[in-house]
Amino acid sequence: MVRWPMVLGPCALLLGVTMVEPGWNQEKRPVLEQVVPAETRSDRNWQAFWRHHLGDWRGRWTRYTPSGEVKETFASSRLFTANATQTEVVQTNHYRYADGRSIRKEWKANIEEHNQADGFAHPASETMRGFALDNGSAAWLIPTLQANQFAPFELILKRGEIRHSVGVLYGKDGELMRTASIREERGSQQGKSWSDTVIQVEPWNPVGRWKGEKRQIQPDLSRVVQQHSVWQWGDKNHSNHFFPDGIILRCPERLVPGRSFSIRVIWLLDEDELQTITANYDSKAQLIAVTHQALTPEG
Repeated sequence: MVRWPMVLGPCALLLGVTMVEPGWNQEKRPVLEQVVPAETRSDRNWQAFWRHHLGDWRGRWTRYTPSGEVKETFASSRLFTANATQTEVVQTNHYRYADGRSIRKEWKANIEEHNQADGFAHPASETMRGFALDNGSAAWLIPTLQANQFAPFELILKRGEIRHSVGVLYGKDGELMRTASIREERGSQQGKSWSDTVIQVEPWNPVGRWKGEKRQIQPDLSRVVQQHSVWQWGDKNHSNHFFPDGIILRCPERLVPGRSFSIRVIWLLDEDELQTITANYDSKAQLIAVTHQALTPEG
């Protein structure tokens, strides 16, 4: 069985941890991909997301306190439809609670208004931006955090017709307010599906060294050439959140002004497959990059 969702303020669109290799090297700049001249970076970013995420995604949302207790959980569907050229998108969210309540929300986005040079915007948020890698992984976040403002993040991983999002929300004082796990699937699944449990599990971590490929997108939507990556679990000053179905969130308990930080999600799909996605920020609270790794055990 695979593993089983957080509205970050009004923006409920979809939607760290330690690396052996540095996510960014100030002295050695990464090699950027050559983008087709007729295709702008923002167009590629827009298309990369909708190529992977259109359709009816059904699953369960669970919000947690910073210490891991369940705040609320509910069934959901997130339906994304588009016109033939995928320049106009409609998102319809439907939440169903155990007590019989039902909530429906709808947003419309188009490439002309919402596809911007610093990521694409959701109609419900003026500040959050979407960053999409070409394999379906993506992130929703604020590229430059502002003092005394809420700081929401959503990191998305996908394999085939299953995906999960992990949400993180920090308060105006920088304290972690809540986390969330959103586990969804699209269409009828044969074999793996999400479990029904919503209780966080006992601490664990992937064992040994893992190797594979790394993709990265930067704040100006440029992309680093895919490269080899090596990773293993390491202890750092993060809080760890152990969601059901092999999902771990590693993030600071508090965002401290003047201190760099990372937020990472780890997904152990099975003993031979691991994915990570990381948002790295510098000491000025500016996004450095969003990085995805697809890994298998080394040796």
